[in-house]
Amino acid sequence: MEMTVEQMALDERKFLHDLSNQLVVAQGMGAIVMRSLSELEEGSIDPKIIERLDKGNKAIDKMIALIKERRVTLHSHSK
Repeated sequence: MEMTVEQMALDERKFLHDLSNQLVVAQGMGAIVMRSLSELEEGSIDPKIIERLDKGNKAIDKMIALIKERRVTLHSHSK
């Protein structure tokens, strides 16, 4: 059975939705960890750890933005 373009678009939208949900969970958990670390006494944690966590959080934010852009593209093509 051959898949239609419409079905492929619907499948991609579902995939993006599921992926986005997981990224939002990761984003939230990263924010909780960052907030907890920021409440610790200064100097009690290696600043490189904070820097790496911040870099990871920024990467997650960028992925979420890319997914949002892709959703807009899919919606505009499916109308």
